[in-house]
Order: sequence, then structure tokens, then C-alpha cells
Amino acid sequence: MSAPLSIMIVEDQQDITYLYRLHLERLGIDSISFDNPLIALDHYQQNHGRYALILLDWTLPMMNGLELAKRIRKINSKVHILLISGYPVKEMVHDDEFREAEISEVLQKPVRFEDLGPRIIKLCT
Repeated sequence: MSAPLSIMIVEDQQDITYLYRLHLERLGIDSISFDNPLIALDHYQQNHGRYALILLDWTLPMMNGLELAKRIRKINSKVHILLISGYPVKEMVHDDEFREAEISEVLQKPVRFEDLGPRIIKLCT
């Protein structure tokens, strides 16, 4: 039997994080969450082989999701990064910082939970 899929969530709104984790758990996906991107980055540096995907919110305290994604890419260029954003996706893809972050996929807010699990599974398989 294969190990369950494991992801890291970085989202500063704990109520949203709780809902993400609850939904993913129902799908058999293990997750850990952080509301502080600096602590998340430190954890990832020590555990980068553990996660198949990083789920990031664009708007975070101390550094935005794109900056965190760029730092994660320096540690592991292969990990999938799913960015969640309230900003229009069409505007983001032309941004230099967005391209540098090498985001695997973007989900537009509001996120429908029935879309989240399949997107994660598709990216990781």
C-alpha cells in the first residue's frame, strides 16, 4: 500500500486553513498548515522531501505567496506549487515575479472545495 499524499498549506486565515485540511483529510490527503510564511519556509527546508505539493495563498503576512514560492523553488525545483489568489489570473501570468516563482497552477478565490482535491491529485500524479 502506498503512503498517503502529503501537502503543506500556507494560509494566514486559520478558519480557511481548517476547512482546507478537513476537506483534504476526507480525501485521504495528509496536510500540515502554517499561518506564518517564515516558519513554513524553515519547516520546509528541514522536511522538503516529505511534501508532494505546497498550497499557498498569495496574500500572506511578512512575504507574499510568490516570494515564498521563489524561496521554496531554491530548495526544491520539482515540488508542485498551487497558488490560491483573489487576483485575476489573466493579470498574474504576465507578471515577472509570477513567472520566476514557477507556480504549477492557480486557483481563483473563492475556492470550491470540490475542485481543490481533484486539482491536487492531478498535479501530484
